[in-house]
Amino acid sequence: MKKLNIRNFYKQILFAINVLNSILIAVCCSLYFIYSPSFSSISFLTLLFPVFYVFNLCFFIYWILKLDLRFILSLLIIIIFLYNSLSIYNINNQSSVENGLNIMSFNARLFNRYNWIKNESLITETEDFFKRESPEFIAIQEFHKDYEYIFKDYNYSHIFLSGNSYGKSIFSKNKIIKKGVIAFDNSSSNAIYADIVIKSDTIRVYNAHFESFKFDLYGSKEEISILKMINKYKSTYKLQKEQSDVLINHINNCPFSIVLAVDMNNTQHSFVYRRLKEKLDDSFVISGKGFGSTYRFNFLPFRIDYIFASPSISTNNFKIYKQKLSDHNPISVYLNI
Repeated sequence: MKKLNIRNFYKQILFAINVLNSILIAVCCSLYFIYSPSFSSISFLTLLFPVFYVFNLCFFIYWILKLDLRFILSLLIIIIFLYNSLSIYNINNQSSVENGLNIMSFNARLFNRYNWIKNESLITETEDFFKRESPEFIAIQEFHKDYEYIFKDYNYSHIFLSGNSYGKSIFSKNKIIKKGVIAFDNSSSNAIYADIVIKSDTIRVYNAHFESFKFDLYGSKEEISILKMINKYKSTYKLQKEQSDVLINHINNCPFSIVLAVDMNNTQHSFVYRRLKEKLDDSFVISGKGFGSTYRFNFLPFRIDYIFASPSISTNNFKIYKQKLSDHNPISVYLNI
């Protein structure tokens, strides 16, 4: 009898954790659809949505194996939030035939200017990488002017430096007929764009970098303390939302089909992502596979770099390159215009 009571007690504790996990999943999915400054302090939970969902699957399997009706809660969570869960891992049967013009996006982290990565040949490897891949268009976030020579084969460029030597750039093999900069208030982040002629058509390529959380996931325990992360996320999330509003408003007034390369500093489970996806197609969803992790973090797959395109532009063969050239992975996709 005593063993039975202990077993029931443990099951009750486990189910209480199951209920809490279900509530967290519901909160994450609500934050995907709703933005309010009042909720910004808990919006960091969306980063952990995949973890909560995996826990829910484990609970589901556990209760099923125990022939316990408490599996119904986890089953309901799976059914109700199936739409959100599909974005965790992308299963795609599209062929990998390379068709169209290739665009690449890359947060270069100043091309390792300050030796964050201990690799003396990294610049040579970066130069060889771009020569080998040779995309028609390249969008670089955290660009440094001292490494412009890497892209000497590109006849057209738009380089905007926020500081004395760093900023963003767009390189193109096709003619650029107009360039511009979109400022974001209360931030050093911004976006740039270039109107590019392709045969008898014109497209606009945007290169944007939303506000960063400015904490080092590999830093000291003090740096990555939960409270510090929450406070930073609250203010950063508000700025990201404002920046996405400014960018979307600019896109709405663009007369051309557009391609947006963006380091969004947030995942596909966020409200900011949903706002952009309402207007544009996420090329990874269309032709990418797997978790789509673009930020080099060992513990969770973070997809924070994106290439979006107008519905009028079809995309294929989305790639994530695993070369360690930065703390971000380069990404590319082919465009049919």
